Amino acid sequence: MDCHGSHGPPAKFSPEALPLFSEGIHLILSRWTALRLAVENEWGGRSSRQKFDNLVVDLISWFTASK
Repeated sequence: MDCHGSHGPPAKFSPEALPLFSEGIHLILSRWTALRLAVENEWGGRSSRQKFDNLVVDLISWFTASK
């Protein structure tokens, strides 16, 4: 059951909403102090920035492609 009380598939993002949603995900993650420090200090290795970018893309995909 979703927040509107229905059991159907999740609503699709409109073409206008998807860029805003993507920006929101990026902003939320970039303001997460521990994650930001990990990326800045390369706690995940030299590819820490790439791992951050992959996390953003994976989260957006999960919300937009998952059923």
